Amino acid sequence: MTTSPLLYTLMGLLFGTTLLALGMAMGFWMAKRGAAGELANAARVTVEQQNMLALMRNMASWTNDFAGDFTRYQSKMESLSRVAADGKTTSTKEGVQKLLDQIVSANEALQSRLNNAELKLEDQTKQLAGYLTEARTDALTGLANRKAFDQKLDECFQKWQQKGATFSLAMVDVDHFKKVNDTYGHPAGDAVLKEMATRLAEIKHDSLLVARYGGEEFAILIDGPETGAAAVMERLRKNIAGKAFETDGVSIPVTMSCGVSKIFGEDRVGNLVRRADEALYSAKMGGRNRVFVHNGTMCAGLGSPSNDPTVSATAKSDPLPVSNDLEERIRSKFDHIIEKEAARRV
Repeated sequence: MTTSPLLYTLMGLLFGTTLLALGMAMGFWMAKRGAAGELANAARVTVEQQNMLALMRNMASWTNDFAGDFTRYQSKMESLSRVAADGKTTSTKEGVQKLLDQIVSANEALQSRLNNAELKLEDQTKQLAGYLTEARTDALTGLANRKAFDQKLDECFQKWQQKGATFSLAMVDVDHFKKVNDTYGHPAGDAVLKEMATRLAEIKHDSLLVARYGGEEFAILIDGPETGAAAVMERLRKNIAGKAFETDGVSIPVTMSCGVSKIFGEDRVGNLVRRADEALYSAKMGGRNRVFVHNGTMCAGLGSPSNDPTVSATAKSDPLPVSNDLEERIRSKFDHIIEKEAARRV
């Protein structure tokens, strides 16, 4: 008598899935350890680590228990096989019936354990999925975080290499965000970031991914060339500039600057990010509240917001003056961009 190949297949799938889940859990935990250096998140990360370790211990415990059950089942089947082979017990109808009853009983016991294991695996897989979703989501805005963005960017890059699928990157920065915090307080600043995320998410049908890149900076991956991506971002810029952000009864005028570029020729991911970043700085130096496009050679503005009466009115009511220190840093960066562009054209 031999054990069913299907049963071995089920066992292989169960243990393989369990090991995969444990590996994912460990990867998540190690990633969280890297983030634990931020004091504001230290307590929360510690709790998450403890929860993750507890989940891993539970998974290891019931996996070992089930492995023991399966070993006992194999031993039982081998014993019954030997009994059947000697022919003594099966020489009578009663003996055959008894042997069959024992086999059925052993199978039912293992099936029950399989069912319980499947339920536990499903439940803990859902927990792991929750942890992994959280690991790729920005806690404040609910958008994808930097890690998720990097993964999606690599995915787009590979698709472009393999199939030539053109895509663009838009980098967005909230204008004068430090002044928002200084003038209205950090809770208002957080509210502005949340509202910005909400408005950015409205273009999800035009985008591959919208992510919080860091601080007050956002990144959007858009299918297609930079011309279409820039048009999408220009519509978004007008929407944001044309309607002030409301928080705790306070109306805060907000504008955004944006830099756009597409993937080119024998390009690299780093080059794409650099060009979009340079276009963003160009938009800042160009007066903010603008979309600039890097065409692979130089940066150029898309339209002029000064011709938009709604935007002009919002800009005039903006109580947030430009920081001299920020202007100096941007000017220095812009000078560096100009030098690099000039060197490229020589």
